[in-house]
Amino acid sequence: MKIGVIGTRGFPEIQGGIETHCLELYTRLAEMDDHSVTVYRRIPYLNSKNRLSIYKNIRFVDFAVPRNKFLETFLHSFLSTLHSLFQKYDVVHYHNTGPGFFAPLIRLSKARVVFTYHNISYTQQKWNSFAKGFLSFSERISIKNSDYIIFISEVLRGKIAGKYRLPDDKVQVIFNGVNMPEKSTQLDYIEELGLEKHKYIIGVGRFLEEKGFDYLIRSFNRANLTGYRLVLVGDTDYPTQYSRQLKSLAAENGVLLTGFIKGEKLKQIYSFARLFVISSFSEGLPIALLEAMSYNLDVLASDIPENLQINLNDDDYFRVGDEDALRQALARKLNAVNIRSFDETLFLMFNWDKIARDTNEIYQNLKISNEN
Repeated sequence: MKIGVIGTRGFPEIQGGIETHCLELYTRLAEMDDHSVTVYRRIPYLNSKNRLSIYKNIRFVDFAVPRNKFLETFLHSFLSTLHSLFQKYDVVHYHNTGPGFFAPLIRLSKARVVFTYHNISYTQQKWNSFAKGFLSFSERISIKNSDYIIFISEVLRGKIAGKYRLPDDKVQVIFNGVNMPEKSTQLDYIEELGLEKHKYIIGVGRFLEEKGFDYLIRSFNRANLTGYRLVLVGDTDYPTQYSRQLKSLAAENGVLLTGFIKGEKLKQIYSFARLFVISSFSEGLPIALLEAMSYNLDVLASDIPENLQINLNDDDYFRVGDEDALRQALARKLNAVNIRSFDETLFLMFNWDKIARDTNEIYQNLKISNEN
């Protein structure tokens, strides 16, 4: 089976939830018998470490596009779709609504279209009114021109499937996943950063308004947590007014910014943190939260529906955007004697191997129906 993948910046070693999702999913699918997977990537995100033509049986096709939040996804998705028309794919899989705008063109080929809905893009604050309008229109185009639609959470399915009155046999919820890690025993990276074991709090993600890192910094500062540091892991894809203001706020308040890290460095950050905080105003199904839980980290999460679906304890949530509520929750968590371990059976729901099998079943059914 030939599979084309459009909508990710690429992988490996590229920041982003969709990027992590595609890395974990397609490396597994590419190992299955008779599967040929091609992933379309964006050259501005590649470097000497990840500029590979083939990775774990996955073929890459890379296009040069401007690193620009308004044009980048549009141009890359258009070029990738045009290339896909001549590759005799059995399935072309689009990830999220911006790229899915070009799904109607795939109808010119014999490929079936699968569309994964990761988040409601047109609610994000980074977009202006024109971009929000385009993404809303693109959502409709993506939904109407897909043979099958995957939602990464029940929350998204509830909002979107009902909106478009989608039949049950055309949609499925397939969660994001998490790998059960081995905790690091090395300390060199956190010592290099000037951190002490279990004496720092972490937030992980791109520097976007929706992540709420600015009010996390203010809440942490107001909590006056002597002996603890706040660490933000991640960066912006391209400088914005918000990202510049956030970095300035972090510098003023002694917050440590690691930039985008993976591998052993990220493993150390997770392994020796005291608390993980996700302060987001919106999410799809937060992989960073699942990763923190896989390290048995205690967590605090904003009470948005996407975080509530993880079914944490009541005292693990705080009112989204409420600096005072977060300040109190931080103090409460750090004064607790015991650091809780999470039940590993929870990860049966968020298992990448199962996610790959479920996605493959969709592909196979579509191929069979196409042949008939």
